[in-house]
Amino acid sequence: MSVSTMNYNSAGITSAAGVISLLSEPQPELKKFALNKLNLIVHEFWAEISDVVDKIEILFEDETFEERELSALVASKVYYHLGAYDDALHYALGAASLLDLNQHSEYVDTVVARAIDQYTGLRVKMVDGGEEVTIDKRLEQIVDKMFQRCFDDSRYKQAVGIALESRRYDMLESAIMKSED
Repeated sequence: MSVSTMNYNSAGITSAAGVISLLSEPQPELKKFALNKLNLIVHEFWAEISDVVDKIEILFEDETFEERELSALVASKVYYHLGAYDDALHYALGAASLLDLNQHSEYVDTVVARAIDQYTGLRVKMVDGGEEVTIDKRLEQIVDKMFQRCFDDSRYKQAVGIALESRRYDMLESAIMKSED
């Protein structure tokens, strides 16, 4: 639990209804404020927020809304709690730089695992099956960041495993060359 979440909850909040109501306001500033607050409390009030996830999705799809990535991040977290991991990944990809892959949380771990699984499936179809597939660049970036994290943390066996499963022989070679054993 982050410090900002603890401070918000220690204020005695028992419902997200007031914050949720701001999503219906016409001013983009109020919607931005609401999304920022919902992002802080989503792990505790996800069930309540799930009732309005369609409004959050609409904000993400609105190309004129400046906080589309924040909308995607909140939607992703709601879908994670609902157990809809493909939807959680879809919106996490839309969250772009707001998705902190270095954060150690069950949410991030689950989204990353789903990304690696989806990426691996596509790569196997492409390399082993000879199928022509399109891999979302954002998905590939997540996997590449995970390879880099493995290298930075000297977890070469994990990098080798991901590389073999995903048929990323370039990363397999890098892991072997960087490994000392």
